[in-house]
Amino acid sequence: MNAKDEKNIKCIIHYCEATASDIEYFGDDFNEYLENDHYQRACAFNIIQIGEYIGRLSDEFKDQYPNIAWNSLKAMRNIHAHDYESVIEHLVWNTMKTELPELKEFLESLF
Repeated sequence: MNAKDEKNIKCIIHYCEATASDIEYFGDDFNEYLENDHYQRACAFNIIQIGEYIGRLSDEFKDQYPNIAWNSLKAMRNIHAHDYESVIEHLVWNTMKTELPELKEFLESLF
């Protein structure tokens, strides 16, 4: 892994941790998430940042790990940033609760 990828991976880990922190702060409840605009905006920001840093990873790095849904995570960033009305909240919740913790664990294992 090159130095640029390492820096970007550390940023992705940071925003995965921020999402976990937001879930802890606001509550681990999908209905609370749906009803709380602050909760949604905080997590949307993290998802946008994660997608941005995924976009900065080298193709060589991403090609080494084809089992990671790089394109889907980047696409979720694009929806949040450019087409927020199209967000499907239960998919976002699943990403926050399942995919991001798994991504974080995987990326941490590389160090």
